[in-house]
Amino acid sequence: MVSRRRTKQTGVANLLLERGAGFLYCFATVVIAIGILRGETSIARYFSLAKSKYILEEAVAALKAENEHLANEIHMIKESKSYARKILREKYHVTDEDEKIIYYAD
Repeated sequence: MVSRRRTKQTGVANLLLERGAGFLYCFATVVIAIGILRGETSIARYFSLAKSKYILEEAVAALKAENEHLANEIHMIKESKSYARKILREKYHVTDEDEKIIYYAD
């Protein structure tokens, strides 16, 4: 008879543990769902940050390409005096002593 009581008690204890574990699981799921939908780290915030990350990565790629282009241009200016003169004339409107720049209005 002692063994029957113990098994009956352990059966009730197991049932309470199972119910408690189920309740705890449901409670944790609800808390996490509320946190995901409304909390500081919500799904909307995640997608907003993901979009910002994409925009910043594009900007970084564009700046890297521009840096590469400028480094190439600096190298060409250092190596070629004729290219340096061309850049001075086109970008900075530097002329020789006997040259004049004439602008036409459209």
